[in-house]
Amino acid sequence: MNDLINKVKSSNNQNQIQKVVPVLSKEIEEVQFSFYIEKELYKKLKLKAFEKDITMKEFLHNAIRNSLD
Repeated sequence: MNDLINKVKSSNNQNQIQKVVPVLSKEIEEVQFSFYIEKELYKKLKLKAFEKDITMKEFLHNAIRNSLD
């Protein structure tokens, strides 16, 4: 096993699989908000967001904005 570990460490294979780029700044400041939701309501929310091809976060943001306007 140690031979295998040493072989991997000594190999010069520098194949980069994915480039990591940090997020410099967000356009909108956000805070984390957690709450409990009924399981069936969660399933409906997830399905509706999928049908609209948006994230659940986007769906909830839109719903909250619309209800507050």
